[in-house]
This record gives sequence, structure tokens and C-alpha cells, in this order.
Amino acid sequence: MIRLSEAAETDSTRGPAKGLAERLAARALEKPRRLLLAALLIGVPLAAALAAGWAAGDAETDLRARAQAQLALYDANLRAELERHAAVPLALAQDAEVAALLADPTPERVDRMNHKLEGIAQALGASAFYIMDSGGLTLTASNWDAPATFVGQNFAYRPYFRMAIERGEGHHFALGTTSFIPGYYTAHRVMAENRTLGAVVLKVGFERLERAWAPGQEKLLVTDRDGMVFVTNVEEWRYRALPRRLPLTPPPVPDEGLEVLPWAFGGASDRIAVAENGTERRYLLSSVAVPGGDWTLHSLTGLEPVTTRAQVAGLLAAAAVALGAVAAYALALRRVAMAERLALQDEARVELERRVAEATAELRETENELTQAAKLAALGQMSAGIAHEINQPLAAMRSYADNAVVLLERGRMESVRTNLGEIADLTDRMAAITRQLKGFARRASGTLGPVSANGAVAQALSLLEARLRRDEVAVETDLPEPAVWVVGEDVRLQQVLVNLIGNAADAMRDAPVRRLRIVLTVADGAALLSIADSGTGIRDTDLPRLFVPFFTTKEAGEGLGLGLSISHGIVEDFGGSLTAANRQPVAPDDDLPEGPPVNGAVFTLRLKTTEQPS
Repeated sequence: MIRLSEAAETDSTRGPAKGLAERLAARALEKPRRLLLAALLIGVPLAAALAAGWAAGDAETDLRARAQAQLALYDANLRAELERHAAVPLALAQDAEVAALLADPTPERVDRMNHKLEGIAQALGASAFYIMDSGGLTLTASNWDAPATFVGQNFAYRPYFRMAIERGEGHHFALGTTSFIPGYYTAHRVMAENRTLGAVVLKVGFERLERAWAPGQEKLLVTDRDGMVFVTNVEEWRYRALPRRLPLTPPPVPDEGLEVLPWAFGGASDRIAVAENGTERRYLLSSVAVPGGDWTLHSLTGLEPVTTRAQVAGLLAAAAVALGAVAAYALALRRVAMAERLALQDEARVELERRVAEATAELRETENELTQAAKLAALGQMSAGIAHEINQPLAAMRSYADNAVVLLERGRMESVRTNLGEIADLTDRMAAITRQLKGFARRASGTLGPVSANGAVAQALSLLEARLRRDEVAVETDLPEPAVWVVGEDVRLQQVLVNLIGNAADAMRDAPVRRLRIVLTVADGAALLSIADSGTGIRDTDLPRLFVPFFTTKEAGEGLGLGLSISHGIVEDFGGSLTAANRQPVAPDDDLPEGPPVNGAVFTLRLKTTEQPS
């Protein structure tokens, strides 16, 4: 009995001690709990807001830079579309046939010009191509046989016509009063003997440009000086006006009576809110003035990347603050609690740090993917032109490589070495071609220097070897040794030779005797390179106009008549000349079929000679 009472007394004394310890522990943890609660209720939201604001500002800066860079690409794309056909009406305005038509519009001249304009418009993909007299009356047009033809219509009131007559050139975007189809008009004045005869007008649409813009992530639109949208990749925005109440630069004209864009103020001067599918989506607005006109190009870039980065940064900051609060509370628990609880807190902290690191890594990966996508988009825009230009060198390289395999099997190592050298030269040519992508639209900017005329002829023949063999054209060359060096540029000289040899092959297409003869001679410090064919020759009436732009003797649809004109300009850039004549009839050789004497045409390049480079 005594032992039982003692045990009961001992337990009774431990009970109050244990309760006191618990109360002391609770009191010790009261302050850390308050601090933890304050951190969770105040610190976490505040840190999340600050981090989200900072991240949003940083992300918006990056997005704005990317949007400006992308806008510059779209601006260049728009200007290229406007300039693509700018030289066509200018060249036609200088055509003697146009001046003759305006001076005396006979039915024969009108009919001939109608068909000529129709062919040019089809080749260019233009909406319309027409010629007006000095009073604004349309004499001939590419749509001469259409129900809504421009022939007989007077467009003297149009701004592009007035500007062309007064200044020599006029540009204007408008809705067609006859066709009711919008387009961009380019007009050039036609002069003869210091007298204004009329104007040549080209009308192009923007369907091709809008189709190219359609796959982009940005919403694009072009507005005129009145704030009216006329080019856009959002169909329902076309022919709407910019909202007057938004802080846009430049400000639009009053929009009373006009249907405006469904835009709302997005919280800043460059923020636009648009209602889409029942929800409001916000965009970053970027604008740039199009040089040479009263147009403005606008781009709307979605702000989702900014929101995403702000949310991620806010979550990271909140997690960091929460982690700090939990760590501080864990430190307090460490002083009053067991080591096991401390271990659990450490494990929780490690897990949170791992998740923070994963979230940060995913954010960086997303940024890298966006950067790579932009690079691939730029490469995609350039690849089509490069692939077209290097197609012939690639075919020649394949031919040389196949020949090298056969020669290697036969043990003709010297010939193999020659073929490999040709392949190396073609790779150099491919590299040079990538610098000449402007093609016919602009003149190449290469530096003149010594060029081997023998090598240029050989390269041109190698590029056309398959075609000449297919057309059964016999090629004869008379090239002196050593090689003759002339002043020029290798790639452009080959371009001229390929054009002349190709034209010669076309001229001999239906001839019974197909012979191409290339002769190179040197006389009086000049190299004379002649290319003669055995075709039907050139009519005497066509010889004076052979190098005039858009003049061609080929069937409609087979060419625009620019090849000889461009070749003539290239040779003149070299300080030389390009002439054409008919060959004197030559009797067929004994090894050729009997028949009438062989005629044909001969084109002669006269180039300056120079010393071989050391």
C-alpha cells in the first residue's frame, strides 16, 4: 500500500511539471508563430507583387525589343512588296512604242499594246496595267477584254495621275472606282520632245503580302494618313478606322460615321485590349511609319509571355518568402522541439529549392525556344531565294561528282583532280551566288577585276551542257591560249553568257541545223567574244529595239523581254559593249545534211583586256 501511494504521488508531481513545460514551449513558440503568420499574410503577397512587377517590366522590355525587331522585318517585307514592281511602269514609260501610241493612238497600236500590257500584267501578277493620255483618258489596258475594263474611262481626278503629270511620278492607294478592288497605284509620266503625252499606271494588290503575313503570331495592319486600315492579316479589320479615343501616334482623323476597330484602352499608350471569343486579350502595340508615304505599319503582339513570366516570378518570390518564413519557424522549433522535426523541415526546404530550380530551368528553356524560333523564321524567309539560285551549280556538281567516280574507276587520276577542281570552283560560285540574290530587281554591287574570259565561257557551257545535249546543239569553240583576261566580274559575266547561249538555243529550237559557235579574239587592246547560232536570225525591224526593256520576239508567256536589256547593262558596267547582228549565210559542211545555207544571229561582246592577276 505504501509503494502504491508513493507511485501515485510521483505521477501527480510529474503531471504539473509536464503541463508547465508545454505552456513554456507554447509561449516560446507564440512569437515565431506570429512572425510566421505575418510573413505568410503580408510578406508573401508583397514579395510576389514586387517580383511579378519587376519580372513583368523586364519581360515587357524583352517583348518590346523582339516586337520592334519583328516589326522591322515586316516593314522591310512591305517596302519590298511596294518596290517589287516600281521599275516596271518607269521602264515602260520610256518605251518608244508607248510614246508612239500616245502621239497617234491608231487601232493597230492600241490592239498591240492591249495584248502587251495583258502579258506583262499576267507575268507580274498585277491587278491592272494601263496607259492614259494627258487628259486622263485610258487608251489601252491589260483588262481591255474584261466587263469592267479601264479602256475609255477617264481617271484624271485620281491623285496618282495628277502627281505623275506634275512631278513625273505618283503613288496612291485607293479603292477602284470601276473594279471596286483596292490596290496600290504607281504612275510615271511619258514625255517626248519636252512634251507630256500621258502616263503609265500599274495597279497591284496586297493579297500575296497578306497571305505571307497570315501564319505570323502578330496581328498586322497598315493604315493611311486618315487612320483607315487597308492591309491586314485580320480579315474583319479591313476598311475600319483606328479608334479616335485611344492615345495613338499619329492620332487618327475623326471617326464619325466610320466603323472603327474593336480596340479598347489596355492600361498604357502602347497597350491595346481586344475582345476575342468572349474574353478580353491584351496586346503590345508597335508602330512604324512607312518611308516614302503617309502609311503606318502597326503590329499587335500578345502579352501572354509577359503575364507568364510575371506569374512565374511571383510564384518563385512567394515560394522564397514562404520558404524563409518556414525556415525561421523551423529554427524556432529547433530550439524548442525535437531533432526529428528539424530534419523534416530541412527535407521540406530542399524539396522547395529543387522545385524553384526546375521552374527557373523551364523558364530559361522557354526563352531559348522562342529565340531559336525567331532565328528559324528568318532563315525560312531567305531559303527560297537561295535554293532557286544555286540549283544549276548543284546539278553541275552532281554531274562532276558522277564523272569523277567513273574516272576514278578507270584510274584517270588527273581527270579526277580536274573534276574535283571544277566542284571546288562551283562551290565558290554558289557562295558568290548568295551575294547576288537581288537578281534582276537591283544591280549587283560586286567589284570589277580581272576575269578569265575562257573560264567564263567554260562555266557557262557546263551549266547549260544538259540542255544543249538534250536539244542536240553542236557546240564549237575557238578560244586562244593562254587565257584572255578581261575587266569584269566573274558571276555577272557568266550570267550574260548563260543568257546569250540560252537565247541561241531557243532560236535554234526548230532549225534543221543546230550549231553554236563561240569565238574569242583580241584586237586593239579589246577582247571580242562572239556567240553565233544557226537559227532563223533577227528581223531587220527588230534589231534597233533588241535591247529595249520588255521587247521580245518570243511567244507570249515565254519571257518578259528583260534578259538582253539586263545583259546589255551589265556589259556596259564593265566598260564594254554588246551588239547584235545577223550572220552572213554559210553553206553547210560536208558532215551536215544537205539543205539551204545556214543563217542565224551573232551577239558580240567587246570587253577591256587586262593583265592576269599574280
